[in-house]
Amino acid sequence: MASVRRQQQICARIQRKVAELLTHEIKDPRASFVTITSVDITSDLTVATIKWTVLVAKDKSKVQHMFEHANKFIRRAVARDIDIRSAPSLRFEFDRGLEHAQKINAILAGLNINSDSDSDQSDDQ
Repeated sequence: MASVRRQQQICARIQRKVAELLTHEIKDPRASFVTITSVDITSDLTVATIKWTVLVAKDKSKVQHMFEHANKFIRRAVARDIDIRSAPSLRFEFDRGLEHAQKINAILAGLNINSDSDSDQSDDQ
């Protein structure tokens, strides 16, 4: 089992390497607007989950297909870059954090809270 610090170091290196591959080596147009948001790895360093987001939401399935197709290439490149006995299996997941944040913002905007009128009412009491 790797220490938490070692896991964090490996995750950071994987994230940098995959981002570099997307911008410089993978020539697929679907990779153009992809951002790697985070990487998590199991404590035994065998499976890394790479979370990503894309500028155009409708392209999610196309980008996921691109990652599935390029998985072996990316794994080999990651293995060369990190100092680890065996390269972890890579899993790619769409990061829903931005979607959730947008939904929360929409809900909050829909509440139509007016702080000025609230402060006026409290002053009157």
